[in-house]
Amino acid sequence: MSCAQKNNRFWKCRFPKLKWGLAWKITLWYILLLLLTVLILSALTYWGNSQALHKEEQQVLENTITRVLGSLDDQQEGQGMDIRDPEALKGNVPKGVTIQLTSMQGAVLQKAGILNAQLPVEQLAGPEIRVLNGKDVYYVARPILSGGKQIGTLQAVVDLEDVELAQTVLLRQLLWLGVSALLLAAIGGFILSRQVLAPLAALNREISLLTANDLNRRIPLRGNGDELDLIGQNFNHMLQRLEASFKQQKQFVANASHELRTPLMVIRGHADILQRWGAEDPDIVRDSATVMVDETKMMTKLVENLLTLAREELQLTLVPLNLSELIIESARGLPFLRSFVVKYDLLPDIELKGDALYLRQLIRIILENAGKYVPTAGRIRIYLLRFEDKVKLIIEDNGPGFPPDALELIFDRFYRVDEARSRNIPGHGLGLSIAQRIVEAHGGKIWAENMEPQGARFCVELPYNSFI
Repeated sequence: MSCAQKNNRFWKCRFPKLKWGLAWKITLWYILLLLLTVLILSALTYWGNSQALHKEEQQVLENTITRVLGSLDDQQEGQGMDIRDPEALKGNVPKGVTIQLTSMQGAVLQKAGILNAQLPVEQLAGPEIRVLNGKDVYYVARPILSGGKQIGTLQAVVDLEDVELAQTVLLRQLLWLGVSALLLAAIGGFILSRQVLAPLAALNREISLLTANDLNRRIPLRGNGDELDLIGQNFNHMLQRLEASFKQQKQFVANASHELRTPLMVIRGHADILQRWGAEDPDIVRDSATVMVDETKMMTKLVENLLTLAREELQLTLVPLNLSELIIESARGLPFLRSFVVKYDLLPDIELKGDALYLRQLIRIILENAGKYVPTAGRIRIYLLRFEDKVKLIIEDNGPGFPPDALELIFDRFYRVDEARSRNIPGHGLGLSIAQRIVEAHGGKIWAENMEPQGARFCVELPYNSFI
């Protein structure tokens, strides 16, 4: 192992990767956004205050120069201006301002103010910031005119120490204000985020407690209709669907085990008979073999039906077909229909696209279901109706019909009407479930209803235009 890999492993062991919760992430983003806002507002405040202070100092300097030059003009009284007159600066230089009057040769004639150093002698300059004796000052130079002729120059500076002090104080205040705001935002943001996410934490706790045997639990809702409440509501709906699905699955497994147990017990019983007496009696061998073959066929059909229902989607092979011809062909292959009066009322021009094998299986399932309950010489009617965008296949019989509470259950797997009366009727209760899967795979729907005074009616509705 290389040295870099050892160091990396050492730091991972000593300092494991931090896991940031949602509350911390929300708080962090809130702090970052507030920090950005505080920085922008502080920068604008600092810049605006600095501009105002500098402008104020410039104005003080300009006003002082104006008063000094005005005082020199007032002293002329028709004579030449005397820039050496000390009255020109007396009382006109405020605190923090230094005024210097110089001759044309650059000699300093008089000076007033707190700055002891000589000001730079220039004819015209500023206002601009300069450094004199280690201090920042605003510097201005103006010519002194008398009778249209320059007789000297005026240099003036204003100390910016007060401005810098005010800026320093403001910067400290903004810094303390920003730090305090960020601290309060961190504490308040974390508390608020924990309160807001409390329902989500409760949802997480409820989810962690769920098991396959405890799907009847529900998330308590606050009833305020916000997004977290909607999440809880949708989660409860999901639990409800899962609970129903698990119950259906458990019922399915129990029913499948029950249906398979009976033929297996029969086969085992006859196998024991063959083992004990088969070698002595050929009739026993023949009878037991016949029963075992019949039971095996029933088990094979049951397994095939279970596989059909277990497929997520039926793989359809759509081909153009005539539905009326398909109905007649499907009924022709069912010998038990000879015991009934079958009436056809079909339309000859129903052409659509569908899977011929599955549609033939659909028709036979419904007819076989009718044949189980219709008495001998009973009536079965098959007819078609065509609408603008759909075609309707209807199969009616004059059998006993369905109990009112069974109409919504007959398409469930392994459901059989009145188990006591259905014990001698062949089948496993899977046919109508398969029929429903076939119809839904073709984009249609199927339902059953009772007829008056007696009888049952199966209705199959398929889209028409989309299959042409």
